[in-house]
Amino acid sequence: MFFMLLALLLTSSVFTSFTARAAETARATNTAQKSSAPQAALKMAPSWSLLDAKGNLVSSKDFAGKPLIIHFWATWCPYCKKLQPGLDRLFKKYQAQGLQMIAISLLEEEGANPQEALTARGMSFKTLVDGDSIAMEKFFVRGTPTTFFINAKGQFVVATRLSDPNDPRLEQVVKSLMVN
Repeated sequence: MFFMLLALLLTSSVFTSFTARAAETARATNTAQKSSAPQAALKMAPSWSLLDAKGNLVSSKDFAGKPLIIHFWATWCPYCKKLQPGLDRLFKKYQAQGLQMIAISLLEEEGANPQEALTARGMSFKTLVDGDSIAMEKFFVRGTPTTFFINAKGQFVVATRLSDPNDPRLEQVVKSLMVN
């Protein structure tokens, strides 16, 4: 039953498999290759590294072997602001079981302070800054919010542009990450 539910989530209009999104993005930007090898590679989360607000380097290697939520957002995005309390609740609830979460800020205006904005909103997760190239070139993000759920094996499970912090599918996907 659980796997049927997960399969339903993966095919819903709000939750999409990363491979399908990447293929759609590639077609839309005329970068699709004739080989299927690039699409197959997109089942795994790419390597990346960015700085946090204090200048500390954070890398995908820091999360290796752990289930991870990556939330792409911007301080000016009202849908991000709406979603974040729900993501924060899930992070706090499952953190003791190994769940990791990182936000990556992108498309910010000059002088924006993303970590300060999250802290002021009462969020407990950390954000990385200047994530434009990582978001668009490695994760094929086309807008905010975009949230990826990655299992402990580094495989993309679900990508979503959902902004409802109370949607029960968010926790269902997190639960699926915790069993892998």
